[in-house]
Amino acid sequence: MGMSKTIKSIFLSLFMLLTLCGYSSYKWTKVHALDNGKRYEATGFSINGKGYLSCGVDTNDNCYNDLWEYDAAFDYWTQKANLPASYRRGAYGFELSGKGYLGGGTDDATSNGGLILSDFWMFDPALNTWVAKANCPVSVFRPAFANCNNRGYVMCGVDGGFSSSSMVYEYNPLSNSWVYETTFPGLVSSSGGRDGAVATSANNKIYFGMGKDDSFFQNDWWEYNPASNIWLQKVNFPGSGRTGAFAFTLNNMPYAGMGSDGSYNNDTWWYNTIADTWNYTTSFSGSPRRGAACFAIGNVGYMGTGKSGGGSKQDFYKLDIDVSVEEEENNNLLSVYPNPVAGNEFTIQYAKPFSTLIVMLVNIDGRLMKAQEITNISQTIDRTGLSKGIYFISVYNKQQLLATRKIVLL
Repeated sequence: MGMSKTIKSIFLSLFMLLTLCGYSSYKWTKVHALDNGKRYEATGFSINGKGYLSCGVDTNDNCYNDLWEYDAAFDYWTQKANLPASYRRGAYGFELSGKGYLGGGTDDATSNGGLILSDFWMFDPALNTWVAKANCPVSVFRPAFANCNNRGYVMCGVDGGFSSSSMVYEYNPLSNSWVYETTFPGLVSSSGGRDGAVATSANNKIYFGMGKDDSFFQNDWWEYNPASNIWLQKVNFPGSGRTGAFAFTLNNMPYAGMGSDGSYNNDTWWYNTIADTWNYTTSFSGSPRRGAACFAIGNVGYMGTGKSGGGSKQDFYKLDIDVSVEEEENNNLLSVYPNPVAGNEFTIQYAKPFSTLIVMLVNIDGRLMKAQEITNISQTIDRTGLSKGIYFISVYNKQQLLATRKIVLL
C-alpha cells in the first residue's frame, strides 16, 4: 500500500530536517514574562549571551522607551537604562561587535499619526549607557532588520510619508556611517515597497520576506547577498501572506512564523538554505500573535510580547531545537516492544488516542527508512527490508512530533 499524501508531505520536510540538521525535537516552552508592560512592536536583539527588548506600545496606546535585559541562565529580566530619546514602536535593532543598536520607529501609537524617526543609538551593556550615532538617512518604522558580517541592515518599512519603502541601508559601526545599498526588487505583481516584513542572516546572507505591500499581504522569500549586492528569489514561505511575523536564526538556519494575515497565526517553520525548502516544526504553545519581539541566544530562540485577539501580551517563550528526545514528556506515552527486535515484527503503542497517527523510522544516519499511518493505539510494524542497527521511531500527529524512542534491530 502506497504512502498517503499526508505521509508524503511530511517525508519531504522531515527528510531534510533529519539529514541536514541532525535529530532534534521542537517545543515552545514558557519562560519568565517581561516584568513591565504588555506591549507589541517592541524591538529585540541579543548581546553576549543576553537578550534585550526595548520600546513598543501597549493596548492603551502608551509607547515605551525602556530597555530590559533577559538572563537565560537564571530566567529573569533586569531593567537597564532607558533609551534617552523619544518613546517609540516599530523600531529596528541589532547587535554589532558586542554593542546594541536601535533606531527609527514612530513616536505615536496610532497607524497614521506621530513622527516617524531617523535617530540611531548605541547601547553599551558593560557601561549601561546609550550614545547617539549617525542618523539613518531615512525615517522609517516597521522595517525588517538584520546584522550580517558586522554590518547592520535596515530593509524597507514605512517611510516618513507613510508609504511603503523598498530601500535598503547598511550601517558600518567602524566608520559610524550609513550607505544606501540597494532597492528590494519585490514581486512583478507587487506594488510599492514592503511594510512589516522580517529578515535574519545565515551563512553571510540575509533572508528576507513576507510583509505587506501597498495592497496585499505577501509570503515571498528572498536571499540578499551583501557582498555582491544581489537578490535571489527563493521558494515562498509556505504559510499565508502576513505582516508582523518573527524571524531568527538557529544552527545557521532561519526560523519564521506567527504574524497576522487578517487573523493571528501560531505556526513555526524553518528554512533550509541549502535545499531551498521550508519545514514545519511545531505550533506555538501560547496565543497566536503579531508584532512579537524575538532574539536568539546560542541555538535557542526566544519570542514574546506581541498583540493577539485578547490585546497586548507580555509572556515570553523559548524554542530550543537541541532538546534531547529522552527529555520529552510525551515519550512516556510511547512504548515499543520487543526492544531489541530479533524477529520480523515489533509493536508500538501510544497511550493517547488519535484518529490517525504517522509512525516514522529513521536510521542512525538520519535517513528516513519507513513511514506508516496507524489508526489503533497498538499496532504491529513489519521490519522486512530493514538492516540490523539502531533506529529512532517517531510518532506524529499531522506534522507535529509527539514522541520518539530508540529501537535496536538485531
